[in-house]
Amino acid sequence: MKQIPSALIVIMILLVPALSNATLDYRSILDKKLDSPVLDVTADPSGDLVFFLTAKAVLIYSTEEQTVLDRIPVTTSYDRIAYQEKNRLVLTGANPSHINIIRFDRIYDIDLSGRAFKGPADAKVTLVVFDDYQCPYCARLDKFIQQVMENFPNDVKYVVKHFPLSSHKFSHDGAMAALAAGKQNKFWEFHEKLIEQYNRVNEERIVEVAKTVGLDMDRFEKDRNLASSRELIEADLKNGRDIGVNGTPSLYMNGKQINNREIGKLPELIIEELGK
Repeated sequence: MKQIPSALIVIMILLVPALSNATLDYRSILDKKLDSPVLDVTADPSGDLVFFLTAKAVLIYSTEEQTVLDRIPVTTSYDRIAYQEKNRLVLTGANPSHINIIRFDRIYDIDLSGRAFKGPADAKVTLVVFDDYQCPYCARLDKFIQQVMENFPNDVKYVVKHFPLSSHKFSHDGAMAALAAGKQNKFWEFHEKLIEQYNRVNEERIVEVAKTVGLDMDRFEKDRNLASSRELIEADLKNGRDIGVNGTPSLYMNGKQINNREIGKLPELIIEELGK
């Protein structure tokens, strides 16, 4: 038998991981009986969604909510599944050879009750923006959406959800003032004039905008401190955090998030949505 050189033995020993006294802590985040055997599994990069391929459907499981959110029916025999960026799933089968690329979108539950809106109440497309009055990107998006709505006057409803960032000193005050203006049916006049001055928002600017849009100032000063308005803003913040909003602006169309790369294609996305 050929003898292994002693120097090589030393190297081999060094390459073997040292045993540790550490213990392993673990817990099951999914222990569920499924209707049919799992053929393959994949996950999105964050690990928030896991996709189980079965003979009849792709099961979409949320690790955070610990439940199956939905299922995508499949009618062809597949045995492999892979996740691609931009919410795409690639299904492949060997017998017979077949490939299917599926685009999916999560539809989030967004509370719009009692919120001011622009456009028809029964519009087929609802655009929701989580906004901050000192955010330059919010100002740019707001102006763009106003232009888009001119092209879809009967099809689009626009709703603002307040998401004041803690890093912006006067953003919460601006949201409270906008809601106070809404008590006098001038939410949108106030909103548009204040957000276009995002880089100059302070107490003096808020009062100036209120006067410019013709508010009853005594009532405005009283209404801008209403507990109900604070509760509505807190509800918007919680709603945003629950669906993953962590910055502004965050845009949703009929509950589906529109990422930054898609915003410029908003008119095309609206036409596509109207065609469904």
